[in-house]
Amino acid sequence: MQFILIRLQNLFYPPLPEFALQTDTANVLDYIRERVVTILLRLCVIFGFLSVSVGTVSLWIKQDWAGILIGNIAFICIIFLAANRKIHHRLRSAAFVSVAFAFLFLNLVKGLTEFSLVPLFAFVVMTTLLMGRRGGVYAFIISVLTLLFINWRLSTGELPYERTIVTFSDPLFSLLSLYTDWLFFVGIFFFTTWIYFDGFNIAWQREQRATRLLAEERDRLAEAFAREQALLEQLSQAHQREIELSRLKSQIITTVSHEFRTPLTVINNSVELLTRYGDSFSIAKREEIQKRIENSVYALTDLLQDASMVNKAYSQGFQANMARLPFNGMSQRLKKDLLQATGEPANVVFEFNKQDETAVCLDYDFLYQAVFSLLTNALKYSPPDASVHILLVQQGELIVSVRDHGVGVAPEDARRIWEPFIRGGNVTDKQGLGLGLYLAKRLIQAMEGTVTAVSPGLDQGSTFTIQIPAKPC
Repeated sequence: MQFILIRLQNLFYPPLPEFALQTDTANVLDYIRERVVTILLRLCVIFGFLSVSVGTVSLWIKQDWAGILIGNIAFICIIFLAANRKIHHRLRSAAFVSVAFAFLFLNLVKGLTEFSLVPLFAFVVMTTLLMGRRGGVYAFIISVLTLLFINWRLSTGELPYERTIVTFSDPLFSLLSLYTDWLFFVGIFFFTTWIYFDGFNIAWQREQRATRLLAEERDRLAEAFAREQALLEQLSQAHQREIELSRLKSQIITTVSHEFRTPLTVINNSVELLTRYGDSFSIAKREEIQKRIENSVYALTDLLQDASMVNKAYSQGFQANMARLPFNGMSQRLKKDLLQATGEPANVVFEFNKQDETAVCLDYDFLYQAVFSLLTNALKYSPPDASVHILLVQQGELIVSVRDHGVGVAPEDARRIWEPFIRGGNVTDKQGLGLGLYLAKRLIQAMEGTVTAVSPGLDQGSTFTIQIPAKPC
């Protein structure tokens, strides 16, 4: 039973198929119009069967053979149009309104009643709904001409006017004919309008769904574009780093090769002297030559170590291994290691509170290497007898300052001295790669600290200050 009801529902109310979002909107609306025409024709068959049947009996009683012929021929045409859905909906619409007007006109030629203008109004409305604005304009013109024709025939007396409103005392089929005709016109008008708005609602829902999916796709594309932009930025930065690293490596090779010449020459000459004349040299002379060789080897080692650390800073970055250390113990250890590494110079003075056991959080190796670079620079660029003061203070943050009385820093070099391979214009006569300050800054930055330089001017010394903020480890 349910299967039969579903088939009947699909027969008189065909469902709208699912359309892909890629389907053109015009194609969807065209299918909706075809569906409206099909349903309208099938509704005409349903309502018309009852109306034609009752009307035929009523006209049979009145012996109106022309009315019976006209009504049944029109009904057969409607059945044919309703059954042949393969015919294009525009052609079926034109045929339907043509049949409707022919039926209407032939009835108007026979005589005028109270309801003669109802089908004429329905004709204009149906034509507009089925064939659009242009069809509605033509239907309106035809209706006006038809009204003029009716008025003319009424004026000449050629068109009889008959009362069709019946009373309850009139024959049953005359009464039923009135109500079935009214049911036909009102029912067709009502259901057609309903179906039309239902089609528009379906199209509107589809457009809303398409708009929503389009917005989602737009957001997805925007996110994808943002990700692509971020990735492009990362690739650009990586590419820039690769270019910078390549330039740096080239510069390292050039600079190191240049800086290697002096210690290698010293080693080569010293070895040659020992080889040729070693036996004739005194012990003091041999020790002096061996010391030069040893110092040159240390210089080469430092050069290689600095170059390796710069390469690591660019390619991998420094990762600090932070640990809690007591301030006084860390200061004492730093003093011992620095003095030992620099040959126990007598002009280096350390100042720190030996009683302060406050814990500080830092990477000791990073701090040592940074202060060692500052100290060796201070010793290198200061007179041999000039003192170098190293002050360590713990006051909410760790402060380490290295103050010398050397050549100082020119104002125009103050910003550039932190860049790799950059040396002040007043120290070019000294051997060096120009990496110490750069590495010191990168090591301190790895501990989220800062390092700054202050100099009154050339030959007035300078003070380099390291600040490492206090934080829990």
